[in-house]
Amino acid sequence: MRGKARIAAPAALILALSACTAGTGDTEQPLRGVLTTPTDLDLDWQDTRPSVAGHVLEFATEEAGPYTVLRYLAPQVTRYRPPDLMPHTTFHYRLRSYRGPTVRPVRVDRPDSIRFTWSDNSADEDGFLLELRKKNSDRYDPVAVLAPNTEATEFVPLPGERHAAYRVRAFVLGEQSNVVRLTTGE
Repeated sequence: MRGKARIAAPAALILALSACTAGTGDTEQPLRGVLTTPTDLDLDWQDTRPSVAGHVLEFATEEAGPYTVLRYLAPQVTRYRPPDLMPHTTFHYRLRSYRGPTVRPVRVDRPDSIRFTWSDNSADEDGFLLELRKKNSDRYDPVAVLAPNTEATEFVPLPGERHAAYRVRAFVLGEQSNVVRLTTGE
C-alpha cells in the first residue's frame, strides 16, 4: 500500500527457515507453503468462489498470533513470496477472504496527489480499499487500506498511475484459511 491514505500498511518481513509444514492443498486447507531456499518461501492458494473480492495474507511468529497483515491481494493473485525473511525463525501464515461492493469515487486531481470522496453506504464494513486498474489491465489491485466509516482520502500516484482507473470497495472480512507453519534456516 502506498500514498497518504495508508492506514494499515503491509508489514515488511525480515525472516528465515530450517523446517516446514504446510497446508494440504484441498478445499478445507487452501493455503500451502514451501521453503525454496533456507531463507525464501513461496505461498500459494486456490479460491475460485465468485463472491470473493480478494484475500488478506497475514503472518505471525506464534500460531496463536497476534497476526499482522502482509498484503491485501486481488482475487486473481494466488501466489506470494514474502521478502527478506529472517533466518532461524518460525512463521505462521494464514489467508482471509474479503467481500464487498465497489463505488466509483469523485476524483479531484491536485498537482502532487489525487483526492477521492464517496458516500459510506455500508453499515458493517471492516474498512475500505482504494483499488487501482492500470491502463491496459483488466484487474484492480488494492493500493490503500482505509478505516471503517471513511468517506475521503488523498492518494499520491506513482508515475503512470495518474491516468489509471480507481474505485473504492467497502470490504467485510470472511473466514480464515488453514495456518501454514514454516521455519527458516541458515
